[in-house]
Amino acid sequence: MDKYIKLLEEFVGNKITADEFERRFIQLFKGDNNLQPGTEFKILDKLFADVDAYCSDSDLIEDPRFDIDGVQLQVSAKETLNKLVKLIAV
Repeated sequence: MDKYIKLLEEFVGNKITADEFERRFIQLFKGDNNLQPGTEFKILDKLFADVDAYCSDSDLIEDPRFDIDGVQLQVSAKETLNKLVKLIAV
């Protein structure tokens, strides 16, 4: 879980762009053979859906119900980070 938390902290802390976060998160999530079904997976899978809905060019966003911009992605990342930190603290 540490690798996800570190990546989320970088993005939420504005150390990397939304495009960089998107690329790295997808690579990490899809390549993670250790991620087991359960609470952690559900939290990260929700974020994966948001990453998939992310569109870097706001002019290309056709339907805001299905596409999100970098600000919305950062909000989702922050919520995910908070959930993971709380989960680990338990």
